[in-house]
Amino acid sequence: MASPRPAPGSGDLPLDREPSRIEAMFGDIASRYDLMNRLMTAGLDGRWRRMAASEARLSPGGEALDVCCGTGDLAFSLVEACPACAVTGLDFTPAMLARAREKAAARARRGDPVPHAFLEADLLDLPFDDGRFAAVTVGWGVRNVPDVPRAFAEMARVTRPGGRVVCLESTLPSTSWSRRFHALWQGCVVPTLGRLVSGDRSAYSYLPASVAAFPGADELAAVMSRAGLVRVRYRRLGLDAVALHVGEAPA
Repeated sequence: MASPRPAPGSGDLPLDREPSRIEAMFGDIASRYDLMNRLMTAGLDGRWRRMAASEARLSPGGEALDVCCGTGDLAFSLVEACPACAVTGLDFTPAMLARAREKAAARARRGDPVPHAFLEADLLDLPFDDGRFAAVTVGWGVRNVPDVPRAFAEMARVTRPGGRVVCLESTLPSTSWSRRFHALWQGCVVPTLGRLVSGDRSAYSYLPASVAAFPGADELAAVMSRAGLVRVRYRRLGLDAVALHVGEAPA
């Protein structure tokens, strides 16, 4: 899977983002992942996930897939938005999935709605038939896969005609002041928080580097269109550093 380091925005995987290393990194921080998300986003990540779940436009009885689900927070937002829907979370990191299942069990004991299942699988080779899901979502995950165009092609493939693909992801800010602010926040504050909270500064130093190597918001919209999605649009959140993209499978 390793390849020469690509230019920013390409679909290829840099050497320091080899899948086995990504899996090990996220496995190491799984127990503190949720807390770090709250701290890194000043508590706004939950609101943004609810916005992404709303954009999925689920109806009772529908099926939804959340890929790169991590510890399950976007999958939980989906099932909260549509308790009568069957939501499946998918990830390739066992430690993250174990945490998601623990959270689901705790929610079930409280009587809260929970996803149908959390599965270990590869986004680049989804184990589902074409057109199965009413919506496919991904939150802060597609940035870590080795082939971004293929990832969206797979998400589009398993989305039923008229269904939606929703992507919530960090992005390079579009203005100079926001770029300066987020360079300081992600380059200095976040790694320090990572060291204090999780004991792993390197995992959170990876964040700004991975954002810089990921397609910008306009380019990502073009990637989604080339994957076969239509009416692709996005809006910026979080002082310009987060983008919420929505595309539709052709009817």
